Amino acid sequence: MKVPADVEDAIFKLEDVEDQMKIQDYISELHSTIQGLKGEDAEEETAEDAPMENAEEEEKPADADAGESNEIGEAEFPPLYSSGDDFDKAGDCKMKAADLKGEGKWEEALEQYTEAVLAAEPSALLYANRAIALMKLDRPKAAERDCNEALKLNPDSAKALRTRGKARLVLEQWEDARHDLSAAQQIDFDEGVVEDLKMVSDKCMEIERAEAKQRVDEEERLRKKAKEIREAQEAAKKEAEEEEAAKARASGGMPGGMPGGMPGGM
Repeated sequence: MKVPADVEDAIFKLEDVEDQMKIQDYISELHSTIQGLKGEDAEEETAEDAPMENAEEEEKPADADAGESNEIGEAEFPPLYSSGDDFDKAGDCKMKAADLKGEGKWEEALEQYTEAVLAAEPSALLYANRAIALMKLDRPKAAERDCNEALKLNPDSAKALRTRGKARLVLEQWEDARHDLSAAQQIDFDEGVVEDLKMVSDKCMEIERAEAKQRVDEEERLRKKAKEIREAQEAAKKEAEEEEAAKARASGGMPGGMPGGMPGGM
């Protein structure tokens, strides 16, 4: 989108170079927004023209995590508790899960933890233990979800915080991982978490340094742009003065005076 000449002239008449840059940047953003809106309109028209697929499929509840895949290609999320009060069954399943965990049979342990979750209202500890099993099975997103449920029940669960921190480390959510692992260490220090916490802290520092460098580079870019604008204005002003002087000489007078070189007003 070309900026009208009179608008450009108005911008360059502003004395503050930074104000000029702000206006120019704003115009650029408006242009990008307009282009984006045009693209969205085109997409909507295409979607309206296209035939609807799977129209007969029932709408799924917003919280129906079980049976759905997720963006990093994990297996389906295990189901959450909905109803039930068979605490005897839940207790039996938790004991079986603990035995299977001790034998390193994580798939079977996960099944028993899930049976316990569905049998009766689970505790934060049960969700945290199932999250650990999920982590052992390389399912960090599902583990993170279970830890979220555990922390709703007990915000100070060190096990849930620690496990969620490790899941977020795998997911490269560095700042969130650092927050969770730091909080877990404050509640219940674990020597085995020290290296993980150091790693995510180093990653966070690396990101912060990169962001700081980006800010410095952007400030330098703006300074250079401001300098270029000032130099262009000075050059334009000088050129205009030279043109005016040349015209005056060509007409046999002085700038602002009468023909023949006599000052105006004499």
